[in-house]
Amino acid sequence: MTSILFGLGAAVAWGTSDFLGGRFTSRLPVFTVGLASHLAAVLLLGMAVLVSRPDASADAVRWGLTAGLATSFGGLALYRGLSLGESAVVAPLSACGAVIPVVAAILTGDAPGPAALAGIALALSGIILVSLPSEGRVFTHGRHLLPVALGLTAALGFGLFFLLIGRASATDGDALVAVLSARTGAALFTAAAGALVGGLRWPGAGRGLRLASVGAIDSAANLSFALATSRGNVAVASVLGSLYPVQTLILARFVAGERFTHLRLAGAALALAGVALISA
Repeated sequence: MTSILFGLGAAVAWGTSDFLGGRFTSRLPVFTVGLASHLAAVLLLGMAVLVSRPDASADAVRWGLTAGLATSFGGLALYRGLSLGESAVVAPLSACGAVIPVVAAILTGDAPGPAALAGIALALSGIILVSLPSEGRVFTHGRHLLPVALGLTAALGFGLFFLLIGRASATDGDALVAVLSARTGAALFTAAAGALVGGLRWPGAGRGLRLASVGAIDSAANLSFALATSRGNVAVASVLGSLYPVQTLILARFVAGERFTHLRLAGAALALAGVALISA
């Protein structure tokens, strides 16, 4: 039961931080938003580690850093996609990262059962529906393809993160150190990539503090998910954590006033139902 609560908590926190990150990215460079979020998370988690001094393994650090690289480019893609005002496309597609554990299971000789195969079919159907242009729009010039590509890129990054952070979080102590390592790796990657393309700039003190709140919420989500995997089944934690687009879409609808077509809402529902079956 504790694992289920942590998994649901991760979904709510991820959905909230993703929505806020997308809003900030509409006004600031995506690398600035991502780096500020990661640095705030590293500061908070670092203080938590210093206070609690958890007994963690070297694997927690090694796998955590690798997980950070995966989640960093996934998060950057998600923030960029959400900033385009296409939450109904990007958020459900990013949740399809749960397909990654299924592929890993196949490669290791543990083929998915009928429920997982049905989930793959549902997820792919949802991808097709949310990828169609909005009513009255013309599918040309790749303008609509951009949020689709960003959503799938986010899915790849988050799917790898699910696998790697689960590997790093054998115990509660490992979980905290793994999440700190992941955010450290993500900060280093984002800083290097942002400096390379010239996408970093000082957001100002006021915006900097608001960006720090995104990092704090996202850190809570990462830690909650890591604790869910250390206390229960990784597949169950993955499906619960992958429900974060529901929170993102709710906030996009009632806070940002986004309007979704019936076709895209149906696609989002199919994608999330597929995620549930795949990870169950």
